[in-house]
Amino acid sequence: MKKISVLLLLVLGFIFPKAQNTYFPQVFFDKKMARDMLSFGNSTIEGVASTKQKNNWGIKPVFGTKHYAPKGTVVMLFPVTPYFEEFYNMRKKYENKKTTVYMSEEAFKYKLEALTDDHGRFKFEKLKPGKYYLETIVNFTATASYQQQTGRTDSYNAYGGYLYSTPIYQTFFYGYSAANRESKFVEIKQDGELKEINL
Repeated sequence: MKKISVLLLLVLGFIFPKAQNTYFPQVFFDKKMARDMLSFGNSTIEGVASTKQKNNWGIKPVFGTKHYAPKGTVVMLFPVTPYFEEFYNMRKKYENKKTTVYMSEEAFKYKLEALTDDHGRFKFEKLKPGKYYLETIVNFTATASYQQQTGRTDSYNAYGGYLYSTPIYQTFFYGYSAANRESKFVEIKQDGELKEINL
């Protein structure tokens, strides 16, 4: 009976996924401050949303192929309040496959959204001077490759005796869908300023 219960515990441990940790910022969210930061001004932020395919080490190569955001991709603009700064710092410090950091529903409402065009371009108009955080998720299709042994070459000496074999490898390519989070902090210092950025 003891063996069965131990076996059952092991099976259940593998069937049910590990618990997901969730964190929220503990700083007070000042909605009046966020509303004031998003009120009308005369400045504009415009740019292009793109990403690059990460390599095997999870790094985006400098000279890698750019994948532009498809038409209709949502770009979000958040006012950088003390609440948002804590959210961003917590996400940078804690977020991984087992841990997620969320904003409160109320804080998440205080943002502006823009949609990308056919070339990944977007624009936010009528902004006040201040610090903003822009973020989007760029979906793209990428290619990767792997090598597989498809044969071998045998080598023999002059008397016909076997010496060694050399494997023959062939490279195969495949496509896959992926998504990267792209973001940037932008500061508008003067009313009427035009900021051009690349996400």
